[in-house]
Amino acid sequence: MRPTGWARALLVVIVLPVSLVIFALTAILSFAPGRHRPSIPAALADIVEIHSAHGTSYVPALQGRRPLFILALGSDARPGEDIEHQRSDSIHIIGINLQRHRATILGIPRDSWVNVPGFGMQKITSAMSLGGPDLTVKTIESLTGIRVDFWLLTSFQGIVSMVNGIGGLSVQVTQPMHDSYSGSNFDPGVHHFDGSQALSFARDRHTFADGDLTRSQNQGVLLVSALSKLHTAFSEDPAALFRWIALGWRNFRTDLGVRTLLDLALTATSIPSSSVSNLVVPATTGVVGAASVVFISPQAHVLYAQMRATGVIAKG
Repeated sequence: MRPTGWARALLVVIVLPVSLVIFALTAILSFAPGRHRPSIPAALADIVEIHSAHGTSYVPALQGRRPLFILALGSDARPGEDIEHQRSDSIHIIGINLQRHRATILGIPRDSWVNVPGFGMQKITSAMSLGGPDLTVKTIESLTGIRVDFWLLTSFQGIVSMVNGIGGLSVQVTQPMHDSYSGSNFDPGVHHFDGSQALSFARDRHTFADGDLTRSQNQGVLLVSALSKLHTAFSEDPAALFRWIALGWRNFRTDLGVRTLLDLALTATSIPSSSVSNLVVPATTGVVGAASVVFISPQAHVLYAQMRATGVIAKG
């Protein structure tokens, strides 16, 4: 049984805004089945990666026999740096319930104080700099009990390029955001962000009393906005999908086969953003030594259990 259009669309669009849709189909043109992590110029290697976390163990999830889980990561690598071994600036678990046609984005603040396997208590952002996406997957699995099927990774420049490539994203700003560190300078209301503005919106934590928590929530807002834009664009003009694909055909690395990528990409237009819950783990901010950190509440275990069982968390 092949995954439903809803499920494949969710996998493509929610997890990594814009980029996975762009790169999935173009991967078919750029490398043969079975070729892993094709070599690309270093200047282009900082856009998108998608890989299975545990080989082909994702197959039952794609067939709808259990929830599907993807870990979406944003690297804070600067130009020329290896995106897989810098800190993770954004961390989101995506749960997808194929039978109920729903999904949840669960944000884990980057400064969350957690056990990183083999390294003890650390900010979760450091897991990727210590051991790459694989260690980040292990850390998330240890924290939540959720077995990750895929991990996805992009960079600051990747976000800027992709948002610019699709003509920007419309986002509802709910409170004033004026922060010289991130570059955000937004009054409340609907804004149409270009790539740099979207990145500033996603990185601002100094504006908010709870800092990293609202930043993680806002990163989820961008994911949902990208899904909404793709849905609208395709409804108005199906050829828009192929224009999106053309944005970055070389900037892609994967260990997934062509059929999986094609199945994901071709049905990335049928999910309304209203089917997605955007949440952040309950937590409080604090200090360890001289470092500002986030302490995840024990109440988060209830959310982890819901996601493990059904892939989603009920709204409200």
